[in-house]
Amino acid sequence: MGHKNVCLNCRKAFNMPFGVTGEMTCRECGQQMIRLPHRFRPPKKTETAKWETVKFLVENGFSYQHIYHVDENPVRNAKIENYVQYPENMREAQEFVVMYQTQARRTDK
Repeated sequence: MGHKNVCLNCRKAFNMPFGVTGEMTCRECGQQMIRLPHRFRPPKKTETAKWETVKFLVENGFSYQHIYHVDENPVRNAKIENYVQYPENMREAQEFVVMYQTQARRTDK
């Protein structure tokens, strides 16, 4: 398993083998690509609304890492049955960002 380098501008994703390091730029537009985990399933290029949702999630710190429901029992919090699916539309994504904001990964520069 590897990662996907994703260009949100061109709406393209390229599979990258595990262990490849360094920043990649898009061959078409020259922008820096973002690296997302193998579990990211890119929408079709023509599904503009879904790509906008992906961009919104990434910009808010959700880079398709595991997100889970918080359980009262801390032992169960990180178990696979508590993993949350990522939203596919903007309305659900806005709710998702609010609900799981404590699990967002911020990359403030």
